[in-house]
Amino acid sequence: MKPIIGITFLSNINNDSSNNYIKAISEFGGIPRTLYPGISKDAFDGIDGLLLTGGGDIHPDNFGEPYHPTLKFVSENRDALEIPLCQKAIEDDIPVFGICRGIQVMSVAMGGSLYQDIHEEYRQDALIHTQIDNEDSRHEIEIGESRLNEFIGKEIDAVNSSHHQAVKDKGDGFVVTAHSTEDGVIEAIENPSKKFVLGVQYHPERMLETVEFREHRRKLFEAFIKAASSS
Repeated sequence: MKPIIGITFLSNINNDSSNNYIKAISEFGGIPRTLYPGISKDAFDGIDGLLLTGGGDIHPDNFGEPYHPTLKFVSENRDALEIPLCQKAIEDDIPVFGICRGIQVMSVAMGGSLYQDIHEEYRQDALIHTQIDNEDSRHEIEIGESRLNEFIGKEIDAVNSSHHQAVKDKGDGFVVTAHSTEDGVIEAIENPSKKFVLGVQYHPERMLETVEFREHRRKLFEAFIKAASSS
């Protein structure tokens, strides 16, 4: 039986960004179920996996820091949906896959913190991780010994990026499993004590342009769906 994957969004309005996640889950054998602020609690029942998607910034009240002037598209309603949902899924050992904002939600949900602006709070000479001319930036990551390494089969690989924040202090239970090779920004975290709890800072749902990108995307989503199938 195909696993039901809860996919979190800001609203129930579909667009190209949300469709990328929905298509990936469907393509690799899952049944997508969209979750958004205000949806009936019944929608959470029976999900076999949780996909935390990209989007706006997390309100810094959630990790005890003042509001930074560069924050964008903050939604306290979305925070209120995703953070407890992530905590519950991890507690119940339901597979969780976090992408971009999703990795940040995962870490904050377990007591971690964020660099609210990479260039102002981490390194002024950091890579440009945001979009350039409406295209994701590209860079290499170094993957340590981890499930991510097992899935992808590489220690160094190219990925895409579109973000201005990053994990600072990782949440409880997590280990850092990948960094940007050039500036050290955290690119992946995992909880090795759980069936599948993995967050990546890049955007595998839209890694479609090259054979290498499509393979990286396939391997991640297949691993997630496989874990959710055995829940």
